[in-house]
Amino acid sequence: MVGHRSHAVTDLASGGSQHERQVREKNDYGRQLARVAAPQYHETVFSRLYPGTQDSGPTYRPILDTLETSLLLSPAQKQRTLLRSDAGFGSDANVNHALTAAWQVLGKGKGGRRPQAYAQQVAAEQWQDLGHRRWVAPASAPVTYVRPTQHLVLRWQTSDGQTKYSTVVCSVLPWTLAEVIAHYDDRGACETEIQADKGGLQLERRRKKHLAAQEALILLTDVTHNLLAWVTQWMFGGEALAAFGPTRFTEDVLCLPGRLVFEQQRLREVQLNQLHPHAHAVATGLTRLLAHFGNP
Repeated sequence: MVGHRSHAVTDLASGGSQHERQVREKNDYGRQLARVAAPQYHETVFSRLYPGTQDSGPTYRPILDTLETSLLLSPAQKQRTLLRSDAGFGSDANVNHALTAAWQVLGKGKGGRRPQAYAQQVAAEQWQDLGHRRWVAPASAPVTYVRPTQHLVLRWQTSDGQTKYSTVVCSVLPWTLAEVIAHYDDRGACETEIQADKGGLQLERRRKKHLAAQEALILLTDVTHNLLAWVTQWMFGGEALAAFGPTRFTEDVLCLPGRLVFEQQRLREVQLNQLHPHAHAVATGLTRLLAHFGNP
């Protein structure tokens, strides 16, 4: 889920399945991971696990209900928050539910035959070239929702020359067609962070047979993800290390050789290997981090 530049930003993404077994068997399904994120802060709001055999669509409403109760947004704040989601959540019922609840929406519509049917009604001169072998046009006679929306048809060519289509629904009416697609493309940051957690936090490799155990691991992953997002800013501000993702930060920074010296159960000294390329930056960052918390 996501919003305009001047709006609150939240992303809803359906991540890869969390497999229950090391070796997948025929007709064996893992669990689906749905994540709600605030990408401008690089924070995870919460995650939910669902059976791998379940379609993403039915999870949308419970996730919105949880989001609303978690953030306690006022009606005015909800009207300034744009929910940005992928096609898995893009059924007409889900779009209407979000619009009825006073959210703004930006997302791809459900697939099926509709995108190509709409594309066939678009005249050649209506397609706007977005570059990178992509084009966009307004849909003719689209579905009517409970509130006014823009309904677009997106066309693109794959690397092997195939032509693909999808629909995009947006409730922010002042945006141009190109702006709508550009704002939707920004949701790639959420997908990137999920992939980074799979690498840096070993999200995919931590498997548990029981749902409750897997949910506990996902919760710990979310907490760790947010701690990394906060700590990098507390320690490094606008410096180069602040731009490190979870994988590079955990493998190159947190694994820096060193030793903690305690006196009477109180941290007195942090010794770092000065030959490490990040030793000086981390030492300075640790000073800032401890100062941030009043040198506990």
